[in-house]
Amino acid sequence: MYMKRVSPLLSILALVYLATFSIQAIWYYPDATWFQYMNSFGNLLWLLFVIDLVFRFVVTPVKRGFFKNNLIDTITVVVPQFRAIRALRTLSGSSFISKKTGLISGGGLTSALIAALIVVWVGSLMVLNAERSASNAQIKTAGEAVWWAFETVTTVGYGDFVPVTWNGRALAVLVMLVGISVLGVVTASLSAALVKSAHKSTDRVDEVLQELAQLKEMVAKLEAGQSGKSG
Repeated sequence: MYMKRVSPLLSILALVYLATFSIQAIWYYPDATWFQYMNSFGNLLWLLFVIDLVFRFVVTPVKRGFFKNNLIDTITVVVPQFRAIRALRTLSGSSFISKKTGLISGGGLTSALIAALIVVWVGSLMVLNAERSASNAQIKTAGEAVWWAFETVTTVGYGDFVPVTWNGRALAVLVMLVGISVLGVVTASLSAALVKSAHKSTDRVDEVLQELAQLKEMVAKLEAGQSGKSG
């Protein structure tokens, strides 16, 4: 009952935080009043996420494996810098947004593709935040950060942009591990979809051949009947 009532709000707040996180990363003005308000709003959201996770842990009858089964929620609470990754939670088939929009109804491939885009976007902005204060930083704009993230996730690695800070490199490792895992899911989902399509095509060919065989049999009977009449 609790999750049924709270899940819509948490899903919407996760996407709202992703939007505010993106705005703050792209337009970085820490001294601006609106920027500080957004920081306070982000801290409030984090506190709500903490309360939600702790409450669910307290009321659940089976506590063993709880945090493992709620890995994304746990990570975004323990490491506040990763709060934007909570947007991945909205990709679950039981989430409010997926039910209302039908966005995830297309299957695992759709979910995996959206997850990959979120990982690239969030990872790039996190690295941008880590790198922007370095004097010798190579990743200075959102465009450069997104380009670097796509290079990293797809394992192309041109090397035209690289993190130079320890924070940036640690986040880069995270982007590599998560990104490769998500792309693996995309590849597996695409392969499954192609195999399923091939099976459908094979079944259709079998149906057509069966219908042709029936038509040939009917024609043969008609020819035999005509031959009998002629005789």
